[in-house]
Amino acid sequence: MPYRISEPVDIPRLQHVLDALETEISEREHGTAELARRNAELYGELQRRLTESESSNRVLVSLLQKTVLDQVLNIVCAEAQGLIGATGSAVLLLTDQTWLEVKHRLGKPLAATEPIPVDGSLAGQVVRQGKPVVLNDPDRFEQVQVYQWPADLTALLAVPLRVNGGVIGVLDVVNKAGGFTEQDIPVMSVFANQAAMAIEHARLQQQAEELAVLAERQRLARELHDSVTQSLYSVTLYANAAALALAAGKIDVTAGYLQELQETAQEGMRDMRLLIFQLHPPVLETEGLVAALQARLAAVEGRASLQTELRVEGERRLPIAIETELFWIAQEALNNVRKHANAQHVTVHLHFTAVAVCLEVSDDGVGFDPDAVPAERRGGLRTIAERTARVGGRLTYDSQPGAGARVKVEVML
Repeated sequence: MPYRISEPVDIPRLQHVLDALETEISEREHGTAELARRNAELYGELQRRLTESESSNRVLVSLLQKTVLDQVLNIVCAEAQGLIGATGSAVLLLTDQTWLEVKHRLGKPLAATEPIPVDGSLAGQVVRQGKPVVLNDPDRFEQVQVYQWPADLTALLAVPLRVNGGVIGVLDVVNKAGGFTEQDIPVMSVFANQAAMAIEHARLQQQAEELAVLAERQRLARELHDSVTQSLYSVTLYANAAALALAAGKIDVTAGYLQELQETAQEGMRDMRLLIFQLHPPVLETEGLVAALQARLAAVEGRASLQTELRVEGERRLPIAIETELFWIAQEALNNVRKHANAQHVTVHLHFTAVAVCLEVSDDGVGFDPDAVPAERRGGLRTIAERTARVGGRLTYDSQPGAGARVKVEVML
């Protein structure tokens, strides 16, 4: 049965409904487009934050794993460029309160290497005010005295490197396509704070290593004076005495002096051999602690007519800082054995576990009373204690007169 309209259609009303539906659809489409745009913005912001976070994490890794200043500076410059799309970067560090030095540069254009005066320069302004500076107008570069960059500079962002409330230098990034934006400033400022910590940590590590080298040289100088120089002086005295005794026809006395001269010369040779070994120690980074100790025992104790034994359990490589301290602890203990113990046999025992390492140096010599160590022997024991403390270890002595001695160092890993 065909359908029939019982009432006339209200055309104006229908048109109104259709218009309303069209408006609603248009608004929803607009809302959908706006939502998509906003989602795209949020996604872009999220990606930017992730990039910043990843870059900061890489700098923190350099702080923990890279203690060589040049390596840290290279990472800082590379990450700074990649973080905001710059093509060149440079790190300038204060050498005093009046000069900045370009310590590292990367990309294109390359920064110049001449020192920059703090007064009257853009970098100096960043240091003095502790605030970032952005320049996207090459015509202004000459006005603000941008000393450290060449003529093909088009845009520059300079941020202070802050540590413990003070400024240690400036991080520059340059030539971003389209220039640097206001959003780049907080990104680079946060990055620069992380970078500054890594740089300062590496600088302090470098200073500590330099001081350690200086202290070691001073110790070797004292050893040279106290052992080899004294031996040579004694050789001279015995030689003169032998010559006088021979001239007087005292053959037996001459023979005695010559015997003393020979023994003193041999002792001087042993001391010199030890000093040469210490000046050219094994490369722990490539050969490891066990190989280094083997070389030491063969080069020094083995040639001094001492029977030596190296026992190793569970051998594995340790962090280089720990291996270095254990090596020098063993050296100091072996020096004490050679100089003071009058021993026939010395044993070095290394025991590695998953959580610790134990180093023992024992001998069958004359022993000592730990509570009555003479002043001339306290230096070696004090050095061992200081090195043990550096690696958070525990040091114990086990000795008594006539019963040999054992020095034990345990380090938790």
